[in-house]
Amino acid sequence: MASYLLCLVNFVVVYTCICITHCLLLNDPLVVEQRLARMESLVEGLSQEVTALRSENTDLKSKITSETRTPVYFSAYRKNSLTLTSPSKVDVVYDVVRSNFHNCYNPTTGHFTAPMKGFYVFSWETSTAAGKIFDTELLVNGTRHQLNYCNNLATTAAFSSCTGVVPIQLEAGDVVNIRSTVGTYCHGSGWSIFSGWLVFEM
Repeated sequence: MASYLLCLVNFVVVYTCICITHCLLLNDPLVVEQRLARMESLVEGLSQEVTALRSENTDLKSKITSETRTPVYFSAYRKNSLTLTSPSKVDVVYDVVRSNFHNCYNPTTGHFTAPMKGFYVFSWETSTAAGKIFDTELLVNGTRHQLNYCNNLATTAAFSSCTGVVPIQLEAGDVVNIRSTVGTYCHGSGWSIFSGWLVFEM
C-alpha cells in the first residue's frame, strides 16, 4: 500500500512539473512566436497548393468545355463541273458547304486551316466522265501529302469515282487543300466531295 501511494505521489509530482513547464513555455513569447511562425508557414504552403489546384481545375474545365462545344469537321462539294482545256495543276474549290463546324473551311479558296494542333483525317472523292481524267493530290502547306488517281480513259465507260483518305498530324495554322495534278474534267452536282475532321487534339 505504501509503495502504491509513493508511486501515486511521484506521478502527481511529475505530471504537475510537466504542466508547469508547458504553461511556462506557452507564456514564453519566443516559444509562442516560433509556433506562430511555423503555423503561418504551414498555412501559406496549403494556400499556395489550393490556389494551384484551383487554377488547374479551371484550365481543365475550360479545355473540356471548348472541346465539347466546338467540334472540328467540314464537308463540302463542287456545285458545277470543272473542265480544263489541258491537263494542268489547279486548286479544286468545293464551293457548297454541307457542314463547317469551327468554321475552318473556306469555300472561296477550298482551303482548310487547322484551328489547333491535332490528329486529323481528310477524305476527298472525285468523279470524272468517260474519256476523261482528273488525278488529284492533297497538299499540306503547299506540299504534296498524298495522291489520288482518277483515270477514266475508256470512251465507252460511264462516270467513274475515286476516293482518297489520309490521316495527318497538323500544327495550328496548317493549310490543307486539294489540287489537280493531271486533270481535264471534274464532275460537279455534288459528286466531287472534300471532307475532314479532327480526331483528337494534341
